[in-house]
Amino acid sequence: MSKSKKTFAEIEKDLLSFTQERCPGIKVTVEHSERWDRTCFTFRWSGFEGLLLEERFRIIAHLVPPDYYSQHCSEAVWLELTLTETIKDYLSQPRSEDVDDQIQSTWKMLAEKNFFAALEDELVRMPLHQCPNDFTYSKRVLDAQMVKGSKRDVALLSFMRHQAYCDWEVLRKIRPMAEKGKTK
Repeated sequence: MSKSKKTFAEIEKDLLSFTQERCPGIKVTVEHSERWDRTCFTFRWSGFEGLLLEERFRIIAHLVPPDYYSQHCSEAVWLELTLTETIKDYLSQPRSEDVDDQIQSTWKMLAEKNFFAALEDELVRMPLHQCPNDFTYSKRVLDAQMVKGSKRDVALLSFMRHQAYCDWEVLRKIRPMAEKGKTK
């Protein structure tokens, strides 16, 4: 399949149309970045406040149709910024690959707190189709268990490092691994 060439303005308009319903007030900029020497998509939205970088990307990437993504977006740099965040602030934030050396201790801490049982208790009351496709309940349980700040972020990044991006995936993918003490 050949790639059709769209202008930056057309891609910007398309990305805004894909994202504005789920992310009201989002601002999208598409331009060439000297820093990365390629196209850069910058999404600015108040809803990114308090979210880790991979959570932000997941929100936006899931709104872009796969065919459109493969034709117009796959080689671009994506930045999902809060309204006041600088690129320097953004780039200094932790990512899932940064927590590899902390995963084993994170699994141990979660087991000691009975995190997975508490998360399951939260989720069993809700039909799967009503569960948000994010970490709403994992965050709620971690907060209730006094796992906050950087410890909470490390737990969430550890989940994402193992391809779990929502509460149900935490139970399905992470729980068996954590209960066996595995990191891979």
